[in-house]
Amino acid sequence: MMGQKGVHYFPGHMQKALRALEGYVRVIDLVVEIVDARAPLSSRNPLLDELAGDKARLVLLSKEDRADEKVTKEWLSYFASKGIAAISGNLTKGKFLKILTDASAPLMAKKREKEARFGMKKQPIRTMIIGIPNVGKSTLINNLCGKKKVNVGNKAGVTRAEQWIRLGDDFTILDTPGVLPMNYPDGAMAVRLALLGCMKEEVLPTEDLAYALLGYFKEEYPDALMARFEIKDVTAMESDDVFLHIAKTRLLMEGSDYSLTKACYLLIKEFKDGILGNYSLERPDVAV
Repeated sequence: MMGQKGVHYFPGHMQKALRALEGYVRVIDLVVEIVDARAPLSSRNPLLDELAGDKARLVLLSKEDRADEKVTKEWLSYFASKGIAAISGNLTKGKFLKILTDASAPLMAKKREKEARFGMKKQPIRTMIIGIPNVGKSTLINNLCGKKKVNVGNKAGVTRAEQWIRLGDDFTILDTPGVLPMNYPDGAMAVRLALLGCMKEEVLPTEDLAYALLGYFKEEYPDALMARFEIKDVTAMESDDVFLHIAKTRLLMEGSDYSLTKACYLLIKEFKDGILGNYSLERPDVAV
């Protein structure tokens, strides 16, 4: 599924950001790593794993409102089985300051015990928010602040510089630019991230992405395609025929011909916009 050759994508500003993060991590108490709930493995970055080292760690599966609820629960169980604290949520809703406070309490127990032992005033938890581009870092921080503090965009590369933000007496937050791995050797992860908008769309051909997405949906969510595009049995059709059907159904034309290219764009757009419904692009068994 979603086969693709290895992909190299590491813009210069990401290398600069990675070096800056290495300097900050020494003074951090807690690392909150945001991943996309639709692809929690692909949207993790092993470079950030190395960066965080032995710091207290919380994984936040964002955009759960766009993901398959059952699969998200499977991912939370998977992380728990690995001894990794993990929560999920819709970053545009809910009171995440309380959610973060509750989730971080057991992770910060030793810090609080040390402060109490030395008679120190409770210090704000110095928290680094990390993740690859477009997983929701800026959206989380704006939610925590209760107002817009940082720019938000549904594309990769909106945050370009680090910034510290004080949240009352409990947290001091470091917002960071998104950093992708330098390489995706198997290519399948790069396909997922391009479909989620975590890397620039022009890195991979749109048609390749669309055919990969169609192949996955034919395997995992065929009913979604059949309902949305009025197809009787999508699993029995060749991919070209499916896109031709979409083009005919939606009257997608190039001149006097039906356009498979426009059908490809439509499928990707409707997935990204959540019009197809709430679906995940990978399950925990890919991590085994």
